[in-house]
Amino acid sequence: MAVEKMSMLNVVGNINEVDNVVKDLILSGKVSLVNSLKQIEENSFMFNVEAKNVEKAIELNSITSFTNREYCEDCSEKINELKSIYGEKLLPNMNCLNEKYNLDESIESFHTIYDKLTKLYGEFNSAKEEINHIDEFYKNFIYIKDVNVNIEDLRKLEYFSYTFGVLSKEDRLKLRKNYENILAAVFHTGSSENGEVYLIIYPNNVREECERVLRSLNFKNIDIPEYFSGTPEEILKSIERKRSEIANRMKELEDFLNKFKKDSLEEVECFLGKVYVAEKIKQAKEQMACSNNFFYLSAWIPDVDRNEIEDILSNYEGLLVIFNAENGMHKMKTPTKLRNNKLFKPFETLVNMYGIPSYNELDPTPFLSITYMFLFGAMFGDLGQGMILLIGGLLLSKKQDKKVFGQILIRLGLSSMIFGVLYGAFFGFENVIPALLIRPFENINTILKSAVIIGIFLIFISYVYSILNSIKRKNLKEGLFGKNGVVGFAFYILLLSLLGGKLLNKTIIPRKLGGILSVVFIGLMVFKEPLSNILLKKRPLYDEDVSSYYIESGFSILETLLSMLSGTVSFIRVGAFALTHVGLFIAFQTIGKMIGTQVGNIIVLLLGNVIIIGLEGLIVFIQGLRLEYYELFSRYYEGEGIEFKPIRFQ
Repeated sequence: MAVEKMSMLNVVGNINEVDNVVKDLILSGKVSLVNSLKQIEENSFMFNVEAKNVEKAIELNSITSFTNREYCEDCSEKINELKSIYGEKLLPNMNCLNEKYNLDESIESFHTIYDKLTKLYGEFNSAKEEINHIDEFYKNFIYIKDVNVNIEDLRKLEYFSYTFGVLSKEDRLKLRKNYENILAAVFHTGSSENGEVYLIIYPNNVREECERVLRSLNFKNIDIPEYFSGTPEEILKSIERKRSEIANRMKELEDFLNKFKKDSLEEVECFLGKVYVAEKIKQAKEQMACSNNFFYLSAWIPDVDRNEIEDILSNYEGLLVIFNAENGMHKMKTPTKLRNNKLFKPFETLVNMYGIPSYNELDPTPFLSITYMFLFGAMFGDLGQGMILLIGGLLLSKKQDKKVFGQILIRLGLSSMIFGVLYGAFFGFENVIPALLIRPFENINTILKSAVIIGIFLIFISYVYSILNSIKRKNLKEGLFGKNGVVGFAFYILLLSLLGGKLLNKTIIPRKLGGILSVVFIGLMVFKEPLSNILLKKRPLYDEDVSSYYIESGFSILETLLSMLSGTVSFIRVGAFALTHVGLFIAFQTIGKMIGTQVGNIIVLLLGNVIIIGLEGLIVFIQGLRLEYYELFSRYYEGEGIEFKPIRFQ
């Protein structure tokens, strides 16, 4: 439950090995690359110059960026084409990457598979299209089989033309009304599922006019291919024979295609993995530098993974590997990698929504996790409704894109259930189970006072976090004299003592002493910069114009006073929502009783629970985050870090 310690890894190696070295580092998923060229230019890429390293050091004077080359210009396009052929999701096979990486050797084999697959697939599709065309033709042509006319005789007509076609039911009526306007012989040959089938014969000299009339009637021609001859009945037999031949050929092609797909799947997915690696290596090289004979790589790695990285790199001869601690010569900002147990891990998402923790900052995830679950449960305490949230979280956690939110919901549901037992609430009813602690609606003052006391306790912890963070950053000014430092903490305790004594009519701190201490604490906060510089023996005492500094400090003190008071009172909403949760259900109970029927009452209570779980649950979720972000995070957390993002395969 902390921020991982980081080290800077610098590697120099033979340029012929660069692809394999980078591939193995990417497969580890442990390194976050940084710009090597920038490291070298800033003299942060340091190593001992020994006899065996002289050439590596000399070539630092001629370094440049890697020139990216296209491994396979049309590979992506061809892979996408194969995905449609396989009709399933092709996944990169990373198991074949354990051997030495060489994409060039795989490209020729891939092209052979691609050519054969696409040829088979093209032949199969052509046969399929031909069958579809025959079936479409057959559907209508079957209705002219009883026409006792040889098609060849129709084709040989010298002064007449003919056409077979289909009309819809509505267009057929239009045709009947226009018989006298059509200089043609119209024969109704049958009815198909697409409409009425006709044979129309007309003189050649009125061809254009007849075709125009037929177009206006949406007449759909049935084209008879030239290779069909004889009577319609004979043609239908030819069609059936031809379809059978094509279907048999298509079945053979399909069987052969499926077998070839199965046999070549592993090799295709292996090649896909290598192409994917090539893209990642290309991406990695954008952060690397090279010379004529060597490559130069810089990356952040977690200290816990150092031995694993050393083992990976030990497989290559002649590599120069240097590890520097995070406070070494480099000037780059150290990235942050959080390490939390399974209970707290999902809440890292809520922390990162506010900002990534700085490397020299305490991880706020454990504190946020515990307090957020506590606050949510206190505001939304109900055994039954919490169970619904738990079930919803379990269902969502099974979906990859909603897994984290689902896991958060599981924990919030459990917290709600625990407080439901303490409050004695089950789906809004307070007479089903006994209350192990307190019934909110029967103890309103106690609930509201407890909420404020809990808020004060959490703010105390926030001040401790802030002081510890200042110690980690070696920031004396804010840690000792700042509004969230030791002086600010003491001033907050003083204000609580004075206000508490006033409310309780008791003297906790004498008024005069309280006034003197207030002036002292305010003075220390106002003069924090010159005082800290005096203690640290730094000059000048002010980093900006003196008058501007004191004007800003004056407003800062006023803002501090307001935030201390408003922040404390803000926690009263925890008690208010605990009461609202009960009151809202009572309102639904009243509405149900007003309806006057048992069924109506049950429907209203069910609807009430749905609204409470959905709407109030969302509001409590947001209000809990508000308390975390604005009342707690604002006191101790900056969140100005950068996330550790290792280059890896998804």
